[in-house]
Parts: sequence; C-alpha cells; structure tokens
Amino acid sequence: YVVTTSNNPIKNPLRTSQHDGAQSTLTHTYDPNIIEKQKAFDLTESEKKIIDQEAALLPDTTFLSGASMTPGGKKDLFSCVTIKLTNLDGKPLAGESLWLTGNKRGKSFKGKTDSQGRIIVWLPKGDTYSLNFKYNLNYSSIETGYTKGSSNITSSFSYLGTKEIELRKKQEAERILAEEKRLKALEKKFAEDCKKLGISAEEGKKREIAKYVTEMDQFSDPVILKTLNRNNWDDKLIVCDLTGSMSPYAAQLSIWYQLHYQKEKNLQFVFFNDGDAKADQDKKIGETGGIYYSPSKGIKELSDLMNKVCSAGSGGDCPENNMEALIKGNKMAAPYKELVMIVDNKAPVKDIALLKNFNRPVHIILCGYDQYVKEDYLLIAWKTKGTIHTIEEDITNIASMSEGQEVIVKGHTYRIMGGEFVRIDKL
Repeated sequence: YVVTTSNNPIKNPLRTSQHDGAQSTLTHTYDPNIIEKQKAFDLTESEKKIIDQEAALLPDTTFLSGASMTPGGKKDLFSCVTIKLTNLDGKPLAGESLWLTGNKRGKSFKGKTDSQGRIIVWLPKGDTYSLNFKYNLNYSSIETGYTKGSSNITSSFSYLGTKEIELRKKQEAERILAEEKRLKALEKKFAEDCKKLGISAEEGKKREIAKYVTEMDQFSDPVILKTLNRNNWDDKLIVCDLTGSMSPYAAQLSIWYQLHYQKEKNLQFVFFNDGDAKADQDKKIGETGGIYYSPSKGIKELSDLMNKVCSAGSGGDCPENNMEALIKGNKMAAPYKELVMIVDNKAPVKDIALLKNFNRPVHIILCGYDQYVKEDYLLIAWKTKGTIHTIEEDITNIASMSEGQEVIVKGHTYRIMGGEFVRIDKL
C-alpha cells in the first residue's frame, strides 16, 4: 500500500505482513506547509543547466580511493549519498565492491565499503542512480533530485555479498557436475540393458516406466499424484520435463491420467527433453528443441508419446530448457485455463533469461526435491504470478510478494533481494 496525504508530496510505502494477526504501524512526521517550503528549494532551469554542465565534466567512471569521496568546492551541486550494506545476518558487509551509474547522464562512481559496511559518494543532483554489484546489476536505485542547498541521502540495503555468492556458485557447480556424472552413468547402463535385451530405447523406456507404475505404492516421492489430487485445476495444459531420471514421475503422471482422463476436459500435454540428444555445445537458448505437444487422446497414446520423448533424448547437461518449453508449448496448445509445469528440482533453468517474454501464471510442481528449492522456479512462479507445490504444501501467496519479503519452503527461507530469490539459512 502507498499512504498519501493531501498536503504532503512524499508518498509513504506500507507493507502488510502475510502472517495472521500481524499488526503494522507507520509513523511519518512532516511540516504542515511542506509543499510551500519545497517550492522554495526548486531550481530554475538555468540552475539545473549549471549542474548538468558540471556533471558533464566528470570522467565516465570516478574511482573512490577509499570508502569516502571528496566533493570539491561545489557541494551545492551534489547530493551526499551514504550507502550502508549488511549481510544476511544483519552484520556490516565490509569490503564489498559496488558502483552507482546515473540513468540520465551515464556517469559511474565505483568503490568499496569500509569496515562498517558504508560508502559515501557525492553524486550530481538531478539523476537516478542504479546500484550495481558484480553479480547483481540494477540491484536498486537512488534518486538525487534537483534541489537548492545541501542534500544528504542515506540508504540501507541487505545483500548476500560477492564472497558468499561465489561460494554458492562453486558449490552449485560441483553439485551439477556430480549430477551430470550420475545421469550419464544411468544413461549408459540403460543403453547397455537395452542392448542385452535386444530392444529399442523406446521399448526400454516403456518397460522402465511400467516398472515404476507397478511399484508406485513404494515410491517415496508421490508429489505429482498428491498435488494434482489436491488442486482442482480445470482445462489444464501440463508441461512436463521428461529428461534424465524423470521416469518415476512420468509413471506418476501416467497413473493419474489413467484415473482421471475421462472426466478431465480439454486436457493437453507438452513434454520436453532438452534437445532430443543434441550435443550440449549445439544447444542455443530458445532454440534447443525436444518439445512435443499432444491433446488428451487416451491412455495408450499418452504412454506412447512419453516413451518417445524419453527415448529421444535424456537431457545431456543438467540445466534444462524449461522456459523454451513454456513459451513454445503455450503457442502449440489450444486455449486453456490453467498451466501446470512438472519440473526436476535438481536441474536449474538454463534459459531463465527468457522469463521476461512469458507472463502466463504457472503452477510449478517440484519433483526430486533434495535439500533446497532451486531459486529459478521460485522466480518463475513469482514473475508469472503462479504457485509452487511440494509433496506436502501448496504455496499460493508467492504471486503477491514484493522486494524484501520472505517465503518458507520445506523449512528453508527465501527472500526477494534485488528482484531475485536468495536462500537464507536460519539458525
């Protein structure tokens, strides 16, 4: 919510808690004649021009020698901006490199925070500056308006920090390497078994999925069955990952379909396998392929299509082309009401950059959940105003979340920071 008053030019944001019984208090004090006073500080066009001319003389990038900048003798042309950074524990984020770039003039100011997590920069008035980090561009923004007199701005931000980000990137790279090794071993064994039996890969997948169907009562992660049975989504388009080790989940979808296909209206499917055995180096964002569409035709027809997609390609590398499948699948399908995506939570979304091109709400069912949710899937649900589903819970409030708010999934907390979800380990 935004709180406004008739004689106050400043709009005040008020964020309400998502927890039951919570109370919020906003206190804002201002002068009753603040509008008249503010007009007294307005600059004339010629005064604005002087600031613009002074800013034009600055280098494209100004490097701070320390955490504090010396403004020179024309302080009235600049705003003194103090930025305070804290890490996820609320402690000062020291030695963090950042830079501020003016959207209008393109002038940048670069430096590092001090031991208290602070940096002081004098920025030319009359511009909006983006706050940037090595791994997070346009993290936030700071406006320095045209105004007479001294201008002091203090902004505080919580940030993961470059060191922590690089540590997590290293851990994720190691996890993906291990996962790709595991998947290649499974693929090799599957090919050898098919050769021994003298059957095709498609027949091999048919038998593999059928085996999971007969053993489903012992399966430890019946997330698809439970989620689809909990949620009465009508006229569904189901987009399902069938790469690598998704056969157990293909079996679940097959069982659910056998039980419900006669009463499901306008049910449609899109299956994807990340490129139909295409070499990893040949996969291009948005053009990877391996995407198959079919309306609901019957039990045998669905089984045949799933076997075909599974045998056509196992995915190769760990990240998958989820966004391409959503975008192209949406175009392939006839009109529908609800979009459900069944994903491998162990696999990141390689084409997450395409999310900006898609806005249909997506209900995401997480398969293969291990320790954490991959932040890519939280981002897709948030940006499309969709939902997240695990074996135990339906998280439906993610669509209404905003910067700084948190969501708990399977006991772990994720916060929106700089327009992205960041995992926070609570002690």
